[in-house]
Amino acid sequence: MPASEPFTTIDDALQLAEELAARLRRLGGYKHPLAVRKGVITVRAERESQQVRAGGRTYFLDVEKTKEGKPFLRLTESRFKGEGEERERSSIILFPESAGEFANALTEMVAKLGEAEA
Repeated sequence: MPASEPFTTIDDALQLAEELAARLRRLGGYKHPLAVRKGVITVRAERESQQVRAGGRTYFLDVEKTKEGKPFLRLTESRFKGEGEERERSSIILFPESAGEFANALTEMVAKLGEAEA
């Protein structure tokens, strides 16, 4: 005689619904909840992050760590290409040893922008 499947009760269904709701709340707390897919992205510990919006462009500045634990800065530009189009993204990575020189050059060039406007 074949084994019968266990009978599901309303209590079983309620427990599953509560578990699903808890997982959805946890996903909603992530920075990019729609990017989280099994096997596609792993959610890392919280990282320092800032976002700058400039018209059709958004700049993301994220402090992350390599697999070995070395910190780095990822600068990402996301450009809106038009309705129904994918956003275009490009990134650069700065490690601590070059970040100071980069910051000095950026400060100098921003000052020159101000001079050019005057």
